[in-house]
Amino acid sequence: MTRPISLGLGKIAGLAIASGLVLIQSYGDGDYGPKMSVATAGQLPGGVLFFSSPPQLVDSATTFNAVSIPAAKYYFTISLPEQAGEPLDRVVFQQQPNPDPINFYPDQTFAFLSDRRNRGPEIDLESVDWDRRTGKITVTFAESVPPGQTVTIMLKPWQNPDVPGVYQFRVFALPPGDNAQAMDLGIARFQFYRGGGSW
Repeated sequence: MTRPISLGLGKIAGLAIASGLVLIQSYGDGDYGPKMSVATAGQLPGGVLFFSSPPQLVDSATTFNAVSIPAAKYYFTISLPEQAGEPLDRVVFQQQPNPDPINFYPDQTFAFLSDRRNRGPEIDLESVDWDRRTGKITVTFAESVPPGQTVTIMLKPWQNPDVPGVYQFRVFALPPGDNAQAMDLGIARFQFYRGGGSW
């Protein structure tokens, strides 16, 4: 099992919100790099939605951590606080420059409430878009997940990478709306070994 590396952005955002400010991560067709600006809470122009209390990436895990295993599944668990202010509409996984790019089966993606140890009802997905060139996967829910819920998303790779090492995915959460602002949840980290095991 691997756990997300917190980059402290959630805590920074929480402090900013408590001060009446919100950190904004631009979302668009291009790069998901850090393009932070500061806006007064509740006064974003154009009706742009943002989370007033940020979601948390609470867990990430793979069923197999041996290289080249075709049966592996990758799980990402996100907790949406009661004070989020907006529902969770979609999640973006941005594969980082890894030792060996990982390919996916978008049509085998699924999601459910709660975590992988206490699996709840499955959640319908509207779409799963995988950009093979950039390594970005966008998972959109058929109905947005309301605040106060925990949701787990499973991504199905073709197989685990052939090259052992640490593999990272930056995770973004977005409320509804075409101009929604993405919250950077930090990095989900997996480590693959030769002759690794499973859970």
